[in-house]
Amino acid sequence: MKGLIILANGFEDTEAIMTIDILRRAKLSLTVASAGDDVHVKSQSGLYVKAETTLKDVNDQHYDFLVLPGGRAVKDILEHSKKVLSLIDKFVLAGKMVAAICAAPLLLGRRGYFKDQVFTCFPGCEVDIKEGKYKRKKGVIRSGKFITARAMGYTAQFAYEIVEYLLGKEARVKVEKNCNGEL
Repeated sequence: MKGLIILANGFEDTEAIMTIDILRRAKLSLTVASAGDDVHVKSQSGLYVKAETTLKDVNDQHYDFLVLPGGRAVKDILEHSKKVLSLIDKFVLAGKMVAAICAAPLLLGRRGYFKDQVFTCFPGCEVDIKEGKYKRKKGVIRSGKFITARAMGYTAQFAYEIVEYLLGKEARVKVEKNCNGEL
């Protein structure tokens, strides 16, 4: 399994970095791509991160799943990027898993992908999503090929759910124990 995570200036630090860490601990191959023209990306808190590549150099056919962290980047950059929106369309239409946390479910919901799905997102973002069943009190939801999470505080559970979806319950338990110092 090979995944792609997209970062843009203003991404939420924990949602991206913790997810990357947990997925790699589970031995999932993951490429970190910048949505911009430069591999250097500035997080919401001002931390600079060096992505491994830029989105323009990514071949979506080489990936099995997509991860979208939230933060200001969603409304400031990602929802206006034809490349990002086209990439989301390709993953969804190919039946590949897409995981989105915090504000990032907007990128899926505004495109109508939550029709007949249950989802969660950062409170207030749901008003811009016209289809689907919003569950405000749920931290993480798996519905069809989508995994959504409400906010940064649910990042570990979000990443564990991705691991379980892709590798099974045993892999989830193993990485969860590893992260909790139980192995």
